[in-house]
Amino acid sequence: MKKHNETIDITRCLLIALMVFVHVVNFGDRNPGVKYAILSFMMPTFLVITGYLVNVRKSVGGFLNYLLQLFLPYVIMVSGYMVMSLYLPVRDGITTLDAATVCRVLFVTSIGPYWFLRVMMVCGLCYYLVYRLLNSQPVVVRFCMLAALLIVLSVYTPLMSIRCAAYYLTGIGIRHFLNDFDRVCLYAWWPAIPLLLILMQTEWYDWGSLSTMASVFCFLSVASWIGTRVRGQWRNAMVYIGRNTLPIYLFHPIFTMASKWLLPCFRFEPSGTLHALFTVALAIAGSLAIARMMDATRLSWLFGKARILR
Repeated sequence: MKKHNETIDITRCLLIALMVFVHVVNFGDRNPGVKYAILSFMMPTFLVITGYLVNVRKSVGGFLNYLLQLFLPYVIMVSGYMVMSLYLPVRDGITTLDAATVCRVLFVTSIGPYWFLRVMMVCGLCYYLVYRLLNSQPVVVRFCMLAALLIVLSVYTPLMSIRCAAYYLTGIGIRHFLNDFDRVCLYAWWPAIPLLLILMQTEWYDWGSLSTMASVFCFLSVASWIGTRVRGQWRNAMVYIGRNTLPIYLFHPIFTMASKWLLPCFRFEPSGTLHALFTVALAIAGSLAIARMMDATRLSWLFGKARILR
């Protein structure tokens, strides 16, 4: 597999922009239908891509380092979000900061947008253990055993949701049975039609429905088609953003919250769309700037990395 698949990079760029877009509170409050339509396929698509990209051929030390690079930013950002929620009107915030609350939030419920990192750690650890311990078994056996383990965790522990596990497992299946992500992308515009038809049915937004799985693959096809149409500096910028979604994911809440102070400047546009688009651009640029500053000052070691930006 090539070191970088630009189709995946561009798809991730579109997804991270959509993620910031729906996290703009003003837009979500004014346009809840659009917000929930995007949420219905956005994170499942991210999970499919993540499952595909995880490399279980690493050494034990290499994979533990991968987990550490997820665990450190997760603990730091979730802890910061907890403290902030004590003083600011944060949704699903905490009211007391004690050991029981901290443990519950870190290991069970999470807070803010950072639950995705916990899913990556739990699924990734299960994936690595099964595929290494059963290395001599056929791939279909390992895949089925991994599915069984994730189901057990989903049913008997609060660590995992079966819906999240299913999409992560789908990405693993694409890697091991198809061995080429491009084989699930049609590179065509017309899947946008069934995607829109699915999104018009609000009762189909459940991640456990086949319609959501269909919308994921429709979006992948449309995103891959968009990638064939983007050229020059715009393409380079999208690929760069797609390769650096982690710092955007980590730092974008700083800018989505700060952008509330700019709402009076956008009173002329009542839908909140322009304000949301401005916030997306601000959050992406600002998050990458923070990451660059951390790399320059070596603060990136706080996240277990020599460099955050790739």
